[in-house]
Amino acid sequence: MNKPNHQDDVIVQHERSLTTLSRAITNAQGRFTLILVRCNYAGLQEQILAELRQRSGLEILAINLRNSSHSLYSTMTATISSPQPNAVIVFGIESLQNVDDFLVSLNRLRDDFLHNFPFPLVLWINDLVQQKLMKLAPDFYSYAPVPIRFAIATEELFPFLPQEAEEIFRQITYQLCMNMCQTMPLNWQTSQE
Repeated sequence: MNKPNHQDDVIVQHERSLTTLSRAITNAQGRFTLILVRCNYAGLQEQILAELRQRSGLEILAINLRNSSHSLYSTMTATISSPQPNAVIVFGIESLQNVDDFLVSLNRLRDDFLHNFPFPLVLWINDLVQQKLMKLAPDFYSYAPVPIRFAIATEELFPFLPQEAEEIFRQITYQLCMNMCQTMPLNWQTSQE
């Protein structure tokens, strides 16, 4: 009995996901549509964006959020000019300093997205962000169909491991620094007395 080639399965699934994403963006032209792309590997972002632009032939604006971003609506309003793009894809939600507040803001402003952005909005999310999105922004999340999933084969995972480990280390270091800053005394003389 032959063992199925996992890499071939991932390649087939990647192609299906890319076709589904391209079709969803093309079919949603002229109206707000929320599309979620679920992928745990930030390193795939540029590759998928390039393939998507080539395949669809549409102008897709990529927004890379700063880790200090507080509101996607404000960021989009400040970034998007006239004429509007055919679609917007947003990267970096998983790296935000305050993901929870960001997602609550999405839910609160959900109708503003619907009325002011007549194009598909693609959010690149990982598993953790998807869980938080469902919990903290359930009304906004309900605008989207089932997330489109991208994965990579085990053999391709090895080059991504150092990058992912570095990102996790950066996030942990940031949280530790924030926690230490909150517990340190403001007045050094007070702590010496």
